[in-house]
Amino acid sequence: MAGRIRVLDEKVINRIAAGEVVERPVSVMKELVENSIDAEATSIRLEIENGGKKLIRVRDNGTGMSHDDAFQALERHATSKLKTELDLVGIATMGFRGEALASIASVSRLTLMTREEADPAGTVITVEGGTIRSADRKGMAVGSMVEVRNLFFNVPVRRKFLKATATEAGHVHEAVTRFALAFPGVGFTYIEDGKLKMDAPAVGSTYERIYTLFSKDVRENLVEVNHSAHEGSLKGYVAKPPYARSNMRSVLTFVNGRSVKDRLINSAVTRGFANLMERGRYPFAILFIELPPDKVDVNVHPQKAEVRFVNPKQIYDLILDGVYDALTGAPYRVPGGTRREYGLPRSPTDSLSRHLSREDPEEAPRSDPGHSASPSSLPQDAATQQATAGGDVPAPATIPGHAADVTHAPRLGHQTGPFSSLGIVGRIPGSFVILHNDEELIVMDQHAAHERILFDDLVRSERRGEHLESQDLLIPQVIEFSVVEARALARHLGVLHTAGFRIEEFGEKDFVVKGVPSWFNKDDVEGLLSELVDVMLDTGVRGDPGRLREELLKSVACRTAVKESENMHAEEIRTLLKTLDRKGSPEVCPHGRPLMAKFPFAEIRRKLGRR
Repeated sequence: MAGRIRVLDEKVINRIAAGEVVERPVSVMKELVENSIDAEATSIRLEIENGGKKLIRVRDNGTGMSHDDAFQALERHATSKLKTELDLVGIATMGFRGEALASIASVSRLTLMTREEADPAGTVITVEGGTIRSADRKGMAVGSMVEVRNLFFNVPVRRKFLKATATEAGHVHEAVTRFALAFPGVGFTYIEDGKLKMDAPAVGSTYERIYTLFSKDVRENLVEVNHSAHEGSLKGYVAKPPYARSNMRSVLTFVNGRSVKDRLINSAVTRGFANLMERGRYPFAILFIELPPDKVDVNVHPQKAEVRFVNPKQIYDLILDGVYDALTGAPYRVPGGTRREYGLPRSPTDSLSRHLSREDPEEAPRSDPGHSASPSSLPQDAATQQATAGGDVPAPATIPGHAADVTHAPRLGHQTGPFSSLGIVGRIPGSFVILHNDEELIVMDQHAAHERILFDDLVRSERRGEHLESQDLLIPQVIEFSVVEARALARHLGVLHTAGFRIEEFGEKDFVVKGVPSWFNKDDVEGLLSELVDVMLDTGVRGDPGRLREELLKSVACRTAVKESENMHAEEIRTLLKTLDRKGSPEVCPHGRPLMAKFPFAEIRRKLGRR
């Protein structure tokens, strides 16, 4: 039957388009602010009422529009940002579709006030449900003001699905924050139900804007990210672990100034923190990716919240290397041709001492005839030198049942870092070392610190394809597993070979251990292998080979790190601290737990009634 196919009415078309572009109040606010930014505004004022459901008002001091352009802007697919089809290949503006104003006007009561510098008076247009109700001329400053009232008043079904006022307002506040971070040279004022929520004047840098928007605890934990590769660059800031948040909303990412939520980007950021954060916790990151416009497609989604990259693998590596480099001082992937030897200890004494003495020969105890290594034979530190010169130094405090392993500062003439600059008080049972600086008493978990060092060495060696040194067992050890366990272990023997284990298959279910790393407790081989097999069979990591390898190396490091050293003296603690500095180690173990707990002296004084 003829006549069944009809061209839709223009109002229906606008309503359908609005459903794609305008999802909720924050969608309206986003489109209007993007227009202000494209109009070269240096000051943007945003006001909302009832979460944006009652009122959204955006005022700017941009270039404004002429009388004729103001009417044209309310038509669908009318834009000043594209001229030809070729312009779609390299979009450099925030908006470009020409749908926003027409779509918003079709589902609200919209008022547009605008004036460009050449016009003696501004233009005021009122639109209700897509129909122009009035138009007038009025005196006003150069710029534009768009007022959106009663959003979805003519689409009750859509309005019914809006969330609570606080939820909608929260989305708007988050979006304003993202704009403020992306454009520090633009001043932003945000008012919610008559209350000032944000006053961010124009500043000269992203860090100054961060200083305005975020609390002191965030700012104090930030490290700068600055990394380039191929045609892209990554800049911004990440919070160093153990600082973390409870969800991924704390990862703010931008591509060419446009705020995006992209799985590829989030995956790379999360991967960069993989060995530095506890499971279930998420990083804080503010990252800006800059690419040639023709290397990224922003014309993917009506709300422009998604992007597609021409070379996604390069972008992934750029982010992963940049984040990891900022946190650890080294890129995640090792550049080709670069090799560095990382020896592990061979001394027959305590496992931590063996490891650290090999890591830092400069800090090994000096042999002195008739002298054994003890606190009295430590290298002179600043306090000791003062005593030698005739100054008065307080006697070291002792911990009951423990040696007086006390130093007050690293040796003079040696470069210090955040760990090695700490003074040593002593140690307490339970694998804890007591340290201090000028402002805090610090408790360090020596097991976690040693585990961090071991894990970083294992990861570096694994990525370089190197094998750490192995020591033959006098009597090879045969260990039996179930068929399933044996198959899993056989598939991952390469990871264990990298760590210095020499293990071979010995029948269908048996394995023979012929050699272990020199720093490993040989009596614990079976326990370690059983733990590693459990990781190999974990369905949560089996589908990700990279993560599985890292989990295996975490288990190796955790099992082999010293649990509690009964005879750890100050020179060994000092070497541990210097090794952490030299490795650029973060203040977390491979599982993301903190290495140290800090207690400010001011807080201790307050609790003890001191001033």
